[in-house]
Amino acid sequence: MKRFFSLSSAATLLAIGLTAAPGAFAASPQIIKIGFAAPLTGPSAADGKEMENATRLAIDDANRRAPKLNGQPVKFEIDAQDDQSDPRIATQIAQRFVDTGVAGVVGHFNTSCSIAASKTYSNASLAEISPSSTGASYTQQGYPTTFRVVGQDAIAGETLGRYLLDSLGAKRIAIIDDRTDFGQGLADRVEATLLKNHGKIVAREYVTNKTIDFSAVLTKIRGTNPDVIVFGGFDAQAAQLVRRMRSLGLKATLVGEGFNNNIFVDLARGDGEGTITIQPGLPADKLPASDFASRYEARFKTRLQGFQAPYAYDAATVLLNAVLTAGSAEPAKVLAAVKASRLKGVTGPLAFDAHGDLANSPYTVYRLKGSHWDGIKILNAAQ
Repeated sequence: MKRFFSLSSAATLLAIGLTAAPGAFAASPQIIKIGFAAPLTGPSAADGKEMENATRLAIDDANRRAPKLNGQPVKFEIDAQDDQSDPRIATQIAQRFVDTGVAGVVGHFNTSCSIAASKTYSNASLAEISPSSTGASYTQQGYPTTFRVVGQDAIAGETLGRYLLDSLGAKRIAIIDDRTDFGQGLADRVEATLLKNHGKIVAREYVTNKTIDFSAVLTKIRGTNPDVIVFGGFDAQAAQLVRRMRSLGLKATLVGEGFNNNIFVDLARGDGEGTITIQPGLPADKLPASDFASRYEARFKTRLQGFQAPYAYDAATVLLNAVLTAGSAEPAKVLAAVKASRLKGVTGPLAFDAHGDLANSPYTVYRLKGSHWDGIKILNAAQ
C-alpha cells in the first residue's frame, strides 16, 4: 500500500526540529582510523586476512562500548592495505598512512616489511605494532615507534636450540635459511645456541625465499646424515622442503618456527608427519581468553587456520586503548600511551620493554600428527 506524505506534514516536522531542545539530535561521532598492513594477496594471504579480520573484531568490540574522547563520541575504523609481502610496497603504504592521518598501525606481517616501513613511521611518530614480525632486527634499529606483541627470534632461536639438545636429543643438526630477515635471524640464533652448548652442526646451507626446488641443497645435506634439519623460512617453502626430503629418503625431523597452520599441512600432503615447530605464545586452548576462536568464527563464519589472529586482535587493542588513554588520536600522544601500556590481552599480558619487544613471551612446541598440530611443550623464555 502506498503511503502519502503531505507538504504540510513535512513543514510541521521541520518546525518541530527547529524548535527542539539543544542536544535532541546526537552529534555524529568523530572517525578515527587505525591502519592495518599485511599480505592480502599471494602465498601469505590467508594469514593476512585472518589478521585483518581480528583487527576488525577488536574495533567492533571497542565501538560497541560507545567510546568518547573529551566527552565527544568517536568511532574507530580500519584502513586495511595489502603490502603483498613486498618491502617496497610496505614503504609506500607507510607513507599513505602518514598522509591520511591514521592514529597508529597494526602491521606488518613480514619482518622485512615491518623494517622497510619503520623509518617512515618513526619520522611521523606513528606507532607500528606488529602481530607477527619476529625478526630481532625489527626492534633493534633504535626507532621509538616499533613494537610487537609476539616474541622475537633472538629469544625464539635460543629457545629452539635448547629444545633440540635438551628435549629432542638431537645429535647431528643441519641448518638451512632463506636469507630473509626472519629466516636468517632465526637460523643464526639457533646456530649460536647450538655452538655455545656443544651441539653438532653437520651442515649450514642457504636458499632464497623464492626457491622452489630444494634438490641440490638436500642432496648435499643428505651426505652428512643429519637427524634434524632446521629451516629458517616460511611455511609454504617448509612444506615443499619436507616433501623433497622424503622423496630423497631423508628421515631427519624438520624443525622450524611458525609452520603450525593448514597451509603447511595442505602443501606437505602427508609427508610432514613428525615435523616440529616452535611458536610464540600459548596454544589456543591455553589462551587467557579461551573464547577468542569461537567469537572470531561467529563473526566471520569461518574457522581460524593460523596463529596470528589473536595477536592482531591484541595489537589493535593496544592502539585503541592508547587513543582513549591519551584522549587524542594525535600520533605522538598515542605513541606515548602505547609505550606505557599495561593490559591483559587475549594472548596474555601486554607490556613492552625499552626496545618495544614484549616484556614476557612464552613459546609452544608443536608436532604434526596426521593433519593436526599437537602442542607438546610450553617453554617460558622469561624463566
